[in-house]
Amino acid sequence: MQILKNTFVITGGLGGAGKAIASSIVDQGGYVVILDLAEQKAGEQSTTGISATKAVYKQTDITNKDSVKGAMEVAAQAFEKRLVGLVHCAGVSMSQPFPTHLGDTIDRVRKMSEINWMGTYIVSALFADAVNERYEPEKMKNGEFWTTKEERGVIINFSSIAGAQPASRILGYSPGKAAVSAFSVALADFLGPSGIRVNTVSPSVINSAMMGARLPYFIADLTKSASFPARPIEPEEISGAVKFLIENSMMNGHDLKIDGGWRVFTDRSVDREDPRLLAPSLE
Repeated sequence: MQILKNTFVITGGLGGAGKAIASSIVDQGGYVVILDLAEQKAGEQSTTGISATKAVYKQTDITNKDSVKGAMEVAAQAFEKRLVGLVHCAGVSMSQPFPTHLGDTIDRVRKMSEINWMGTYIVSALFADAVNERYEPEKMKNGEFWTTKEERGVIINFSSIAGAQPASRILGYSPGKAAVSAFSVALADFLGPSGIRVNTVSPSVINSAMMGARLPYFIADLTKSASFPARPIEPEEISGAVKFLIENSMMNGHDLKIDGGWRVFTDRSVDREDPRLLAPSLE
């Protein structure tokens, strides 16, 4: 899929990774529709910093079907260019120290799953509908499916290295990201006849505001157990991986790990604290 003169939806596009991806697409001649939770006016001001002519903003709640559907309608009409791509970066890590009673974490984990897992389903589904409705409106109306040999779209969902290697420190976040990866493989198979590819990227620790006070803890863990380079990922390194997945038409149903060889594991050495208590804040 070429980037030049095509439109891409970027969720979480005001964050570090999302903004780097949006800027990269614009730099290559593409157009972007940024979806995020910021108020419309504030989001528009921030989006202008990406491009005054090739980027637009739409305030969107990714857990709300109507909100996402409205955003996809905007994206389909924006710039009078083909809507071909979705890069779904939006997500949360709702951290808290683990209590003795795991039942006390249920409400928070449920909310995080609603955003990270169901949000991915909603955004991916409605983007695919927007692409398919452009090519086959009558068949969509009649509930029919079809087969095409034409590449029509590409979806890239953000999973996490934690989704591939769940550990005690990330009890709530990891399973949700594992669900994102599994869903994306299934969706790639489902949408194949529609000419829409689906892949995931699984970063380790991104150097972004989302990490907050946890960043020093994870830097120490990377230093100890990453292969090379033993450091957080810069947002620009994520955008390079996304560009590859967009442009290489043979990449489908694939999870691209961006982790410097970091492996999440539980250290139960006798001279260490309980691993559930080590990080400054946990899911």
